[in-house]
Amino acid sequence: MNKLNANEVNSIDMSKLLQLSVTDSVSFGKCFQSAVLFLADQEGQIITIREIGGLNTQMIEVLYQLKDSMLEKEYPFDLNGCLTDIISVSLPENTWDGYLGMIASISELENNISIKSFLEGFRNALYLSYYLQNYRFEKTEKDMEEASTALQKILKDSNYDINMTSIAKSVIELIQTSFDPFVKDVLLFERLDDALLSLVCSTTDRIETSSKQCYLHRNSIQKEWAIYTHTEMTKNMWMSCDFHYDKALIVPTCTEKTNPLTVLVILLRDQQVEENNYKEFKRFLKEVKPILLQAHKNDRGSIELKRKALLLQVTKKFHSSMDVGEVLGEMIYAVEEMYPSFSVNLLLSRDWKVSENLPVKQFNYGIESYGVGETAFLTGDIQIEDVIKDQCSRLYAPLRGKQGVYGVMQIQTTNSMVFPKHEIEFIETLADIGGNALENAELYQQSQQLINDLQLINQTSHQLNSNLRLSDTIRFMTDQILRSFSAEQVGYIMFTSGELNVLEGSTEFYFTEKAQVPLATLSKQIKIEKESLFVGDAKADGIFEIDPYQSLLAVPMVQSGELKGMVVVLHQNPYHFTFENFKLLQSLIHHSTLAFTNSILHEELERLVITDHLTRLYSRNYLDQKIQESMFTDAYGCFILIDIDNFKLINDTYGHQVGDDIIIQVANVMKKNIRDHDIAARWGGEELAIYLPKVQLETGIKIAERIVKNVAIETSPRVTISCGISYWDQTDEKKSLKLLFNMADECLYIAKKSGKNQVIDQTNL
Repeated sequence: MNKLNANEVNSIDMSKLLQLSVTDSVSFGKCFQSAVLFLADQEGQIITIREIGGLNTQMIEVLYQLKDSMLEKEYPFDLNGCLTDIISVSLPENTWDGYLGMIASISELENNISIKSFLEGFRNALYLSYYLQNYRFEKTEKDMEEASTALQKILKDSNYDINMTSIAKSVIELIQTSFDPFVKDVLLFERLDDALLSLVCSTTDRIETSSKQCYLHRNSIQKEWAIYTHTEMTKNMWMSCDFHYDKALIVPTCTEKTNPLTVLVILLRDQQVEENNYKEFKRFLKEVKPILLQAHKNDRGSIELKRKALLLQVTKKFHSSMDVGEVLGEMIYAVEEMYPSFSVNLLLSRDWKVSENLPVKQFNYGIESYGVGETAFLTGDIQIEDVIKDQCSRLYAPLRGKQGVYGVMQIQTTNSMVFPKHEIEFIETLADIGGNALENAELYQQSQQLINDLQLINQTSHQLNSNLRLSDTIRFMTDQILRSFSAEQVGYIMFTSGELNVLEGSTEFYFTEKAQVPLATLSKQIKIEKESLFVGDAKADGIFEIDPYQSLLAVPMVQSGELKGMVVVLHQNPYHFTFENFKLLQSLIHHSTLAFTNSILHEELERLVITDHLTRLYSRNYLDQKIQESMFTDAYGCFILIDIDNFKLINDTYGHQVGDDIIIQVANVMKKNIRDHDIAARWGGEELAIYLPKVQLETGIKIAERIVKNVAIETSPRVTISCGISYWDQTDEKKSLKLLFNMADECLYIAKKSGKNQVIDQTNL
């Protein structure tokens, strides 16, 4: 072989060489509709360019940016929607050194074409153009062209994109067609991990359509070429392969520190292979080895960059969001982006509320069996299993945080396969990032919930301290619990003299007959244990069944060591309340029990002030106050003044204790014969009174006559009463409290004088 002389070398026309390379590279236009290739010298000065599809404004701006400072840029270089990358070029015998670069529209790169790998393929085309132009062989021109035909075909078939899938496919097809008929099938393997090589592609469909992947044991491969029989291959080399052939030629094509990176397996037909065929084959492989090595490095680099980009993207998302649903969605996206053919499920130990579209399942440890997944959850280590029934492999990666394991990420392959070490490391890293993000989101939600709980407790305490009315206190607390816990029923039950007293302000269910039996059972347990109850499924429990409610919270009300009652919260759905709800309810009841007690004492004190201690009727002052209010707001009203006939004789005959009992009996008759909002009071001594707001005189007379009749029947010893009735309405300008009392007193005087045991009204005056 003769080289060009020095003058010929120095006169290399790089512009012409680039033009020739682009012309030869017919696939260039298929990949990029609009792009620019350029050559630059060692100083970074652009010496020639070649555009495809014409220069647009954005590309011209990029060229101006590169003109004076190309070597100062950081590549890939992104500007105005265009992406620029460069690689170094060294022509043989130091004839020229410089850079090959490319500018392409980012929008055209969505089909995953890599500028870097394309430039590397194109650099090979540049070398070939230079080689064909400047070298002379002793053989004919035809022989010279044939010498590089294989490399040219491989580059063109792969669209000058040096990645393992396209390069490997072109290589094995070329081998089969070039060395037929002794070649039956060709397979190319790539390093999977320290022990195995995985099939990248083959010329046969029998392996690619198999339900199991094909692997090659690395330790069984010799450094140089070797031919193996079918028996030797099956025994020592293969994993999961079963097809017919006589012999197999194993060729390590690329190595790294004596470790094979790519290996060709050529299945030979049942015929003798000539030595000449081997020589041609060796020469062919010598040409393609650099491209295979570069393709392997590009793929590894591309995958590693993709992993880093995904991990960075996921990490950024995790740090920018405290939403559990977004965190889980980003984890699933990363796995699906990296392994499109795999399916992923998240088995979570906690019931986070997320979108129904996410493949999330509840991990009920101890209730359901999850086999290997359960082991991963308990040990915190990645577990892998081969599922023979489904002919697939499953990997379980625990979602680990600093404080515990929050679930398991289940990744399932479409067939049985071996997970390489670097893939496991990536999945483990992703799962750990996800686990920490889940933990942070959980801690954030817990802190927010704690803040809300504290605000609720603070608001409740403030409200309880500002309002001492028991009914208002109960209603406020009921509303708070219904809203905060999404509860359906809230009841406050006091234990009074061995009986259950449902306080006003509780929801309606607790006042029904249906609720009384289960409440009695529940109160018995509370009285014995004096502990709170948290029942997730009352029907399954069987003891505290309160149909139709299944979720139950019961908290005792204890003040100064004394059990006062209990609060019961219900919901129809099982396991509706969380443990956090349970603890919050305990805290709320603990803070509110004192307020309840104070409200009860306050109202009891009020009753003592406004009621007569003997009869439990209202006091004279309270009666006066209510009549005055009625005269201001109502249209009319009726007043009845009552006196027990011959009361002094009762005291003298039976004693004062019986006399007091007679007053109580008459008071009870009065209360039974009037409405709840009518006011019965003790006027003084044996005199009693009733005020009937919004009652006409005729109705008042009937009520008084009924009371007179019932007193004569129901008292023991039997007594009678006399009544005087007065009336007012808004048309009477002279109406007053004093006038109302005086008229009733005059009527009572007439009743006593005219025979007692009767009713006299103001119309008789």
